Amino acid sequence: MKKKEGPVKDLCENHCSYYKPGRNEDMACEGFMVVRRLIEEGRDIPVGRRGPGKARAGSAAALRKTLCIRCGFQEADCDFVLTGGKALPCGGFVLLRHLLDEGKVTIEEI
Repeated sequence: MKKKEGPVKDLCENHCSYYKPGRNEDMACEGFMVVRRLIEEGRDIPVGRRGPGKARAGSAAALRKTLCIRCGFQEADCDFVLTGGKALPCGGFVLLRHLLDEGKVTIEEI
């Protein structure tokens, strides 16, 4: 993977507590990959910071089943999965949950 740039870099900077600029740029969570794909498909995906918002029931569980299960970090490196959701999720998860809750994407698109 090339260096993170543009909107996908903004995703990491705005939503991921694990992101360290300039370090491990080759690594990316599945959420990052999904957001990048949606942007490349021409979708207008707002990646700016958001307030807490109103979480819809089931959006986190749906993401765990759809997104986390495919993530390369899921099995051994994901603090969120390893702690049963007590640790912070990755930035891709955070952004996609906001987008789901706002109705900007569907779980089928993810």
